[in-house]
Amino acid sequence: MEGDWLLAVHSGAGRYGASNEAAYLSLLRCALESTHRVISSASCPPTAAEMAAHLLQSFELSRLTNAGLGANLTEQGRVECEASVACGETHSVSCCGAVRGVRRPSALALRLLQQATRVEEGDANATFAFGRQPPLVVVGDHARQLARDFGLETATDAELDEFQVTDRAQQHWDKWRRRFRGAETEAEGDEERLDTVGAICMDPRGNVAAALSSGGVALKVPGRLGLAGCPRMGCDAANAVDGRGDGNGSRKRKRSSRGQNKAKNAFAVACTGRGEQFVRSNLVGALARRLARSSDVERALRKAVVESTAANGGRGIEGGVLALVAPPPCTTQMRADGDNVRSVELGVAFTTPCMGVGFLHCRADAEPQVQVELLRRPETSQAQGSDQQQLAIHVSLFRLPVLSQGI
Repeated sequence: MEGDWLLAVHSGAGRYGASNEAAYLSLLRCALESTHRVISSASCPPTAAEMAAHLLQSFELSRLTNAGLGANLTEQGRVECEASVACGETHSVSCCGAVRGVRRPSALALRLLQQATRVEEGDANATFAFGRQPPLVVVGDHARQLARDFGLETATDAELDEFQVTDRAQQHWDKWRRRFRGAETEAEGDEERLDTVGAICMDPRGNVAAALSSGGVALKVPGRLGLAGCPRMGCDAANAVDGRGDGNGSRKRKRSSRGQNKAKNAFAVACTGRGEQFVRSNLVGALARRLARSSDVERALRKAVVESTAANGGRGIEGGVLALVAPPPCTTQMRADGDNVRSVELGVAFTTPCMGVGFLHCRADAEPQVQVELLRRPETSQAQGSDQQQLAIHVSLFRLPVLSQGI
């Protein structure tokens, strides 16, 4: 392994039961360390998109989180999952939604992205001859067959209705059914998971990626899509643009492209929360525009949340955001040993009581630095939204010097 990798994950925003805190922290660490082992043992360098999707594997195979195994159940008592992957290098995003019977939905989203990239690069594929386009978004029953065609683990027809349904998820479903029927009210302190786990990644060459996986909200309408199943509504990523240009071309052409050549930060965003609010407000779009330009990550996060609150009809956005920002290559600093170093920032903003996050900074010449934490919102957090819908914003920042290659 050469150069630095930066991996970050979140386990969702909401309320975490005190009895499960240690298990969540262990799961966050497991996701990071297992992905680091894949990177360290790889015979050829993996892509940032591959590692962003791989970071979600531990969550999708765990009974603890709301993704894959043990996910929230629909009105009909079944698991329907969704996932998405955004690649900053190719400017592409892929999603799957309302998926039943696929063990790892994020792997399906990744395969869609990889397939489309190969076709765009000229790989001969009879399936997509005569100008047919490979899909970037798939939903519904046929997604399971596509996953099977990709060689992914899927359920049989006989297993389908019970696939990924756990006792814990069934109890959670029973509880929400009773509440829906007015049989009981919510108990103070109940654990609440706001539906999405996410990951972001930056490789040694500065390529960034983001990925999400979710089982959706409890008792959801079958076929419903949340932020993980909609392109660029829950995650997004873009590589940096240095803005220097090549110095060639006419003055007229330079003037016409001047706006396009401005330096832009690399960024990756992975959200969690009430999906309809994120879709309605387009928080990710607002945040992406700010992160690409802003040198103040905390301000960008706060401004995007406030701006999206207005787009959400003045109602506060309930959820959280994990964001990575790296300056363009022209701002790198050279150390005495000749290495190029970029100052990378990780920001976490959330409006819920707490949010589980973790990051791993791995270097070729040192042991990986791992940090996992359940961040809790202070009482003094800044409020946003109308008087009736006040939600407090809490922002935490982590700054890391990252060694970069090829820039």
